[in-house]
Amino acid sequence: MNLRVLSYGVRRTLMVSLTLGVAGVSTACATEHDEPSPPPSPTVSAASAAPTGTGAVPAALVGAWESAQPGSNTTLAYRFTADGRYAYAGVLTYPLSAASNEYYLLKRSTAGAVEVDGRTLTLRPSSATTTRKDPAHPGDDYTDRPDPLTPQRFAWSLTDEVFTLTDEKGLRFVFRRVDS
Repeated sequence: MNLRVLSYGVRRTLMVSLTLGVAGVSTACATEHDEPSPPPSPTVSAASAAPTGTGAVPAALVGAWESAQPGSNTTLAYRFTADGRYAYAGVLTYPLSAASNEYYLLKRSTAGAVEVDGRTLTLRPSSATTTRKDPAHPGDDYTDRPDPLTPQRFAWSLTDEVFTLTDEKGLRFVFRRVDS
């Protein structure tokens, strides 16, 4: 895929998708790639979670979460700490052609404070950068370009080690716990 020939709107949509997650990945996480579910286990009720403010995260959320799926070209990952911090990495890669060993790369990283208030999880970044590498157009590449520090709000839930974030537009992102 040559991003240079895509319209500005399509390129912007790809970037927004990586910034917020990828709808196809989140949908796939919730549907076609799931194995049969085991019997339900207790659900952490986001609605009953006490407000944490900056400095505390519900114990069930502490740790590493990832959305990667087999065959996907996108990985989204969060790490939450008990003291109210988070780190996020979103990576999109794909080969430039079947005959090439060259890959397009788009990576977004953020870190900052996380607040949980009932069903609402708010991310307040203190750093945010994007890296783009396109061997077909290296003159347009950039590394760790600063991004706006815009807070993001999500509705959240956690069931059977599956962590779900839903943004304000209704886009769902599904993550599974990974070993730290």
